[in-house]
Amino acid sequence: MRLTAILVGGLLCLGAGQAMAQDAQAEKTIIANERAATEAFAKGNVAAFSAVVATTGWAIDPVMGRAPVSDLVKDFSAATKDLKVTSWDITESKFVWADPNTAVHMYKWTATGTDHGKPIVSPLWESTVWAKKDGKWMAIFHHESPAPPAAKP
Repeated sequence: MRLTAILVGGLLCLGAGQAMAQDAQAEKTIIANERAATEAFAKGNVAAFSAVVATTGWAIDPVMGRAPVSDLVKDFSAATKDLKVTSWDITESKFVWADPNTAVHMYKWTATGTDHGKPIVSPLWESTVWAKKDGKWMAIFHHESPAPPAAKP
């Protein structure tokens, strides 16, 4: 009985591993979409932003708090008007796959510039949940928080 339970458990784990195997091409697409959303926000381009971010989604960040993306899209020009991003990058990408059509992209975002006259908070740890709908990867949830300072040795 115990051996049967171990074998069944092992087979279930193997099946789960296959269902949640990483998809290198999808990850490249998601990173490209993440970059497109960031670039669109930095430039105040609501059409480009909405092309990769679902307006039915939600976001949490230190400036806006918890808010529906639809509210951000309504006030997009006001939210981006005083944003001056001089450089930015996404690094240290990691993915967690919930299923073949849902992935969490976690990464470090660094930038220079100002937001309403104050320096942009950087670096940030960010994560975005991406869902594949009708063959297209769309962001459905985004969270960001300031990265703590590096631990001293």
